[in-house]
Amino acid sequence: MMNKALLLPLAAIWLALTSLAAPAAEVTLRVHHFLGEDTLPHRQVIAPWARHVEQLSKGRIKVEISPAMTLGGKAPELIAQAETGVVDIIWTAAAYTPGRFARTEVFTLPLVHGGDPVATNLAIRALYEGELSYEFEKLHPLLIHVHQGHVLHMGHVTVKSAPDLKGRVIRPPGRRVGRWTIEAMGAAVTKKRHPKLPKALEQNKLDGALMSFQLADSMGVIEAVKSHTLLGEGQYFGTSLYLFLMNKARYDALPEDLQQVIDAASGADFARAVGAVYQKAGAAAMQAALQRGNSIITPDAEARAEFEQLLQETITKWARDLNSRGIDGLQLVMRARRMIARNTAR
Repeated sequence: MMNKALLLPLAAIWLALTSLAAPAAEVTLRVHHFLGEDTLPHRQVIAPWARHVEQLSKGRIKVEISPAMTLGGKAPELIAQAETGVVDIIWTAAAYTPGRFARTEVFTLPLVHGGDPVATNLAIRALYEGELSYEFEKLHPLLIHVHQGHVLHMGHVTVKSAPDLKGRVIRPPGRRVGRWTIEAMGAAVTKKRHPKLPKALEQNKLDGALMSFQLADSMGVIEAVKSHTLLGEGQYFGTSLYLFLMNKARYDALPEDLQQVIDAASGADFARAVGAVYQKAGAAAMQAALQRGNSIITPDAEARAEFEQLLQETITKWARDLNSRGIDGLQLVMRARRMIARNTAR
């Protein structure tokens, strides 16, 4: 039997060795967002980024993710939580703070974002320093990204051209660009939130919803509707903007080598990967709709031209708002389009 006198020294050596093998993290970063753990942004955007940071830092950074607003507050408060340092990092939808990121919103406009989230994500990165950074004074962006694009998901009405939307009631994807897009096409925006959206569509309480295929699939909307209308082949009625942001003071306080870890995990490769995630999810949801027997409608050339003419009003309204803030909105539209084109199919 081992001498008890040896046990204490051996135990001390074992503890020392395990401590060396798994050093305690020097920095703990808290991430807060409003969605559940089973959602695409949590599983395929936030969690992989967190694990990547931990690996790159060799355990010096620990990332704790708190989903579903478990640290308190409501979704519209997430930006303020990041700005004031209540939490270190947030992921949110820009639609919760309408008008707050008006410059960056250019990438959500119909006829600006086409249908390639990889290209749009990279374009946002490219224009950040010169055009967009003014909106993020107290924040350090990790990723500003979009989804594949908005589609008209219709219950009992088939939309093949703009006149089919006249008098129809549509749920918007936001209170600014999404709302203006619906109104520009001659439809009305629902005045109710319809938290049980699939049921409302099935019961004909509204005619349709403007949202991505991926979101429609996750919410059960695909099962509740019969048709889906795109702007064109691989073209969508704009998109939504998502913000993965860190408190700037917290980032600035990190040692330089740990800042480099954050930067390495949040670079162009991350933007590409997230764009690809949403592209794949959108394609899968579209396939699910087809398998249910739903119709996917791509307007003919004449109908598309009419849609595009009407959607110019969305751009005009957005540009007018930017002009009132002392920003040349139409110039920003041109720069965004050029940068998306430059990053398409790279």
